[in-house]
Amino acid sequence: MTVVNLAPNQVTSALARGDIDAGVTFPSFYDAARTALGGAYAELPFTGYTARTLLVAGPSAKAESTTAVLRTLLRAQRELAADPAAARKAVLAQSKGVLQAAYVETYQPRYTYGTTLSPELLTQLEEEAAWAKAAQNLPGAADRAALLRFLDSGPLTAVDPAAVTVR
Repeated sequence: MTVVNLAPNQVTSALARGDIDAGVTFPSFYDAARTALGGAYAELPFTGYTARTLLVAGPSAKAESTTAVLRTLLRAQRELAADPAAARKAVLAQSKGVLQAAYVETYQPRYTYGTTLSPELLTQLEEEAAWAKAAQNLPGAADRAALLRFLDSGPLTAVDPAAVTVR
């Protein structure tokens, strides 16, 4: 196997031309690939990876601001769970035409949302920190204790104490 580094928007055309035999891209490109490839299109869903979005605040960030952001995220999470159809409409409206309704209807339900500071997240951060240290020959510790020195669970604990399961 030869890995070819392509931008996500180049995968479909490379597949259609036969330049590559398989590709990995984002769901927003699936419809284009399905159209271009017709009967040759196949999806192989992979559930073994959890993508996480981290809320990162600098040392001068005020706890009140971080807490307000987290409170907003939790409110959105509750609203999404209470009315998924309304949430999909809101996503479409906010995208201002960038996302198509069929895409949002198909793929948004596959996502799960949570605002947590969990042992699983800490393990993933440890693994990625160890990789970064090795790949870039970085100094310093990348173990759990080192990471915990930089994590402030206070704002999340203030808005949802049950969301913090690592101390």
